[in-house]
Amino acid sequence: MLFLTLGLCFSVLVATAWSTTFTPKGASCQDYTILVTITSKNRPWIGPRWTDNYGFIDFLSIASSRQSARFSPPVGDPVKQTASYNICATFCTPEMPGNRSKTVLLATHGLGFDKSYWNSPYEPDNYNFVQYAVNRGFSVFFYDRLGVGRSTKVSGYENQLSIQIAVLSSLARSVSRGIHTTIGKPTHLVLVGHSYGSFISNGLVASAPNIADAVVLTGYGFNGSDSQVLLEAFAPRVARLQRPRAFSAFDSGYLTTADIFGTVQIFFKAGAYDRAVAAFTEANKQPFAINEAVSVSPGFLRNDAPNFKGPTLAISGEYDFPLHAGNYPGVLDQPLRTLFRGSSDFESYVQPKTGHVLNFATNATGSYTVIFDFLLKHRF
Repeated sequence: MLFLTLGLCFSVLVATAWSTTFTPKGASCQDYTILVTITSKNRPWIGPRWTDNYGFIDFLSIASSRQSARFSPPVGDPVKQTASYNICATFCTPEMPGNRSKTVLLATHGLGFDKSYWNSPYEPDNYNFVQYAVNRGFSVFFYDRLGVGRSTKVSGYENQLSIQIAVLSSLARSVSRGIHTTIGKPTHLVLVGHSYGSFISNGLVASAPNIADAVVLTGYGFNGSDSQVLLEAFAPRVARLQRPRAFSAFDSGYLTTADIFGTVQIFFKAGAYDRAVAAFTEANKQPFAINEAVSVSPGFLRNDAPNFKGPTLAISGEYDFPLHAGNYPGVLDQPLRTLFRGSSDFESYVQPKTGHVLNFATNATGSYTVIFDFLLKHRF
């Protein structure tokens, strides 16, 4: 796999409101469609553009080969680009607001999901992060990342980490000003990411260390499976060919797991999930862009965040395969502790009996408890 250098500049936002689809218990929510105009340094796709699964699998076999094979990179040199996108977002706050409701968690989901990862209608008492947060008194802003859900669709050969970081930067600055909240200007902003969303959150505080007061990175780390073959663990296929009706709007650069077993392999662990939850996840999965995957390959990430001073929590599942190849003590702590060496308090925690997807593990609320106890410890 190959890596991209990252860069981001300014952004401009306007927004319109629309009715929410699912309101968790105890929450007052407002949905927005937010127009963001961003500038970022992106690497153009110069590799092959396949039309079927045969072409993609041929590319995957080449991309997964050992580096000594010296295959040509599929991306070119960075180019500064400006573009505008619509981002679908939701803000939820407690129906009965208190002192903590002025602390806003800005949550970014990972590959294979949309913003409902944080706000699942399936058994929300067990699997809904937003509901848990609101019941603990916090507010949450969460959104469909560019390319999925109701946000703007862009080519899978174009969508990449640098663009996603620029989008998050826009949203964070907007929320910090109270533009897309129903509570006015927050007193604190906490970035929360899962998996790819953690790469985005990490990348943002590395380049803009004063943009948030704390960071929570879930399903994250750098001591996992071999990055050269990790993508193959998804058993990926061209998304629009796998689900022609659901994914017809996506070009061939978007991929998805081949079936429910591919989804289980990458996200879950036997004994730590309910099969009905896995079926729900499979039924509601979202595709991911090939250039998103390429752009997080180790070695080209700007994730060193020595100037971020806020508290930082890294939490991953005991059986996180993609990021830790099955966890054990000490795997999660480094190199994250070094990357966040300026943090006022860096903590790492391995959640027992949990796979890569914390929000849909049987003990998801256990992970939530760790996260919010950490925030309360720091008086957010």
